Amino acid sequence: MLQYRFAEEKDLQACVDLLSESFFDYPYFTNFIEEEEKRRDFVRSIQTIAVQIYYGKQRILLAEEDGEILALAAIQSPMDKGVEFKDYVSKKALQTFMIGGIFKTLSWISMTEKAEKVIHSQTHPYWYLSSLAVKNSRRGQGIGAEFLREGVIPYVAAEGGGQFTLITNTEGNARFYERAGFHLISYEKINTPKEQMGNWSFSMDVRNEKSIVA
Repeated sequence: MLQYRFAEEKDLQACVDLLSESFFDYPYFTNFIEEEEKRRDFVRSIQTIAVQIYYGKQRILLAEEDGEILALAAIQSPMDKGVEFKDYVSKKALQTFMIGGIFKTLSWISMTEKAEKVIHSQTHPYWYLSSLAVKNSRRGQGIGAEFLREGVIPYVAAEGGGQFTLITNTEGNARFYERAGFHLISYEKINTPKEQMGNWSFSMDVRNEKSIVA
């Protein structure tokens, strides 16, 4: 049975490890760096910065089983500050620029801002699922769906609910979120150095999903 709690400082390295493993083959990164060893270092560097941002500006919800972290969700509330360009361009980002190269790293940051534009251009308050990841060795076991249904969405509901938004970049993930009750609000293709990347934006009115949050 999964148990849920918020990440503490002692959990941050485990969060980096899980995200780095989970997103290694994600289009966000494969479209920028093809060489696997270099991409692995780039992904880890990016996720190290991301976890620091999530922990400092947002909140990280963990799903555990027998004390092992199996999944995490980075959640931005309507009152939290969003991720800004300056958050990536910090002294801790120097390693990222060295690994990915200045041009590709800046292109990656720009791509991220474009991918999230539909969500962050909303004028009403909204929640944002910055990241959802399941440990690779436990994928395909329903953990992500259970975590979303029993942990993430109920938390958003308990905190007042409202529009819960996210983006994703694979058809498989898009189907996953549709099955979970999210509704597509935008689809576009974004140019990357390798090829165009699909970008799905979703939203859910948590207050209306009583069967999920009850």
